[in-house]
Amino acid sequence: MSSTKTTQYPVLTHQMDLDVQIFDTDCFGVMWHGAYVKWLELGRVKLMEERGIRLSRPDEASGFIYPVVEQNFKFRAPAPYQNNLTLTTSLELDGFKLRFHQSFFSKEQQKITMEADTLVMVCDMNWKLQRRIPAFLLEQLYQ
Repeated sequence: MSSTKTTQYPVLTHQMDLDVQIFDTDCFGVMWHGAYVKWLELGRVKLMEERGIRLSRPDEASGFIYPVVEQNFKFRAPAPYQNNLTLTTSLELDGFKLRFHQSFFSKEQQKITMEADTLVMVCDMNWKLQRRIPAFLLEQLYQ
C-alpha cells in the first residue's frame, strides 16, 4: 500500500542546542556515530511533548504508541568535542506515517554535520498498525 504526503498539514519544527560532550566522542575526538541516535530521539520526543504527545512511553491516555520503523543517516562533517550544535527536528505527515527530518548544524564550522530521516508509525496499545492518523493525534499536533 503506497502512501501520499498529507499536504493539508504544515510541517512542524523544533530546535535545541547541544554541546558535543566527551562521552559522545570516539578515539578521534569527534562525535561518535552512535551518539547521534540519542540526540535524534530527544529531538523527536521534545517536538511531540511540546504538543502534549508522549513518545517516551505508551500513551495510556490516547491508547497509542509510536515505534521507529526506519532510520537513515548522512554524515556530512565531523563534530569535534565541545562543538556547539543546533539540532533541528521537522515533522511532516506522510499518509498514515510520521516522517521526521533532523539535522545537526555546527555553529563553529557553519555547516551541517549530520542529517537523519526517521519513519515512525502509529500503533494501538496492542501494536496494531493504524492506517490513518488518529483524530486525537491530529488535534494534539495542530491545535
